[in-house]
Amino acid sequence: MQAQTMTQTQARTKAQPKTETQPVAKAQANAQPKPQPAVKARPKRKRRSPAIMNGWIPDQHGAWAMGFMPLLAGIILADKTWTLTLLALAWVGGFLLFGVFEKYLKSRFRVRYRPAVITYGAVTAAFGLPLLVLAPHLLWWALIYVPLVGYWAYNAWSRHERALSSRISTIISSVLIAPLATNVPNPEPWFSGATKPLAWLFAALLGVYFALTVPYVKTLIRERGQQSWLIGSITAHAIAVIAACVLAFNGWVSWLHAIVWFGLLVRAIAMPLGAQRRGKPWRPGVIGPLEIAISFAVLLTLPWSLTL
Repeated sequence: MQAQTMTQTQARTKAQPKTETQPVAKAQANAQPKPQPAVKARPKRKRRSPAIMNGWIPDQHGAWAMGFMPLLAGIILADKTWTLTLLALAWVGGFLLFGVFEKYLKSRFRVRYRPAVITYGAVTAAFGLPLLVLAPHLLWWALIYVPLVGYWAYNAWSRHERALSSRISTIISSVLIAPLATNVPNPEPWFSGATKPLAWLFAALLGVYFALTVPYVKTLIRERGQQSWLIGSITAHAIAVIAACVLAFNGWVSWLHAIVWFGLLVRAIAMPLGAQRRGKPWRPGVIGPLEIAISFAVLLTLPWSLTL
C-alpha cells in the first residue's frame, strides 16, 4: 500500500513540472517573431546627368536624327561654298538652343536653364548673323519659319509641346533645312526657283518618315495599349507604303527605298504588339538602336542620283 502511494506521488511530481512548463513554452513560441516575406529592393533610378538636367544636351534621342539628317542631305545636294559652313554651325547652335529653350518656356524661365539659353543663343547669333549679311536672300525663309517657330513656342509655353500638331510643326521646320541649304549659293528668294527640286523631294520623304515616328513612339510609350493610336499609326504607315510604291513605279524613288518603307510598316505593327504580348514595354536600349538603323536606311536609299 505504501509502495503504491509512493508510486502515485512520484508520478504526480514528474507530471507537475510538465504541466507548468507547457504554457510557458507555448507563450515563448508565440512570442518569437514570425519570419516576414522578403521584400525586393526597388532598383535605384539612374540619376540624370547635370548636362541634361540643365538643358545643355537634348534629352530627346530622336531629335538628333531629325535635326541633322536633313542638314546633311541639303549640304550634299547644294553647290559647294564656304558659307555652307556658317549655315551648318548656325544650325547646330540653333538645334541646341531649340532643345533648351523649349524647357525654358515650359518652366516659366527657370534659372537653371538660363546659362545654356544664353550660350547657345550667342553661338547661333555668332554664325547666323554673318550668314545673313553674306546671303541676305535667306531672310525670305522667315515667311515659313516665323509661323512654324511661333506655333512651336506657343505650344511650349502652353505645355502642349508633345501634341501631335506641335511635333509636326517642328518636323517641318527641321526638314526645310534641306532646300534652304541649296538656296545658300543662289542669291535669289526661295520661291523664285533658287532651290534644287530634289531637295524638296528629300524634305518631303524625310518629313513623312519623322512624322510617322511620332504616333509610332506614342504606341510604345505614352499611348501604349491604346488601340486607337495603334490603328492610326498602322494606317498612316500603310498609306506611306502605298505612296512609296507609286513613287517607285514612276521612277521617283528606287524600289529599295520602297522596301524600307515596308519595313517601317512591319516595325509599326510588330513592336507595339510584341510589347503587349510580353506584358511590358520595350527598353530604350532596344527601340533606340533599331530606329537609328532605320534612319540610316531611309537616308542612304534616298534617290541621290535622280535628276529633276
